[in-house]
Amino acid sequence: MTLQQGPSTQDDALPPQRRAFRSGTLLIIGFGIFLLVGWVFYRQTLPPTWLYDFSEAVALHTSPDPSPPEPEDIRQVAPPVSVDDPYICVGNVIDLAWDHIFAVTSGKNLQTHPVLSQSIWPDLPLAHYADLMARDERYQLLVLADANTIVDAQLYFTFWGDLSPISRPEGFTRSEAVFTSASLNGLYIVSPALDAPVGTCS
Repeated sequence: MTLQQGPSTQDDALPPQRRAFRSGTLLIIGFGIFLLVGWVFYRQTLPPTWLYDFSEAVALHTSPDPSPPEPEDIRQVAPPVSVDDPYICVGNVIDLAWDHIFAVTSGKNLQTHPVLSQSIWPDLPLAHYADLMARDERYQLLVLADANTIVDAQLYFTFWGDLSPISRPEGFTRSEAVFTSASLNGLYIVSPALDAPVGTCS
């Protein structure tokens, strides 16, 4: 008795090495797409360079806590740090075209901000950021503007630092944006440098 074979497929007609190649090619392409999507998603979670530079400047120019909490572990013990230059010159730190910087603290309604609510938001709408800030009390917002157009806006967590002292409706111009930072109970407190000598950031 002879068994009849079903119709052969195109893959069946290929040599075994060719069939294995086609399977391997699909696997490699799929893996490459997976890596590309993962990289794009990862890039979106990274803070932009200007926000990183601002945060680094805050950390570098922070005066030490006069009464730091007792370390819970020997690895937390650090020698006292002396700050030679306490002034954060934001215009020199953030290498973008902007003429005003705004800090909006947690709990504030971005929709009613006297300046930002009237500004042009070319990328994401103001409502997007307002919704984010309303959802989480840890969120603060740093906004860069140039000629009434928003250059960029980024969330700044309360556990990174307290921006309340620099949260004023009119924001700060490049020449006015000279800040200081102090460490208090493990938190950076960013404040206007009211005593900065003339020409500090020139």
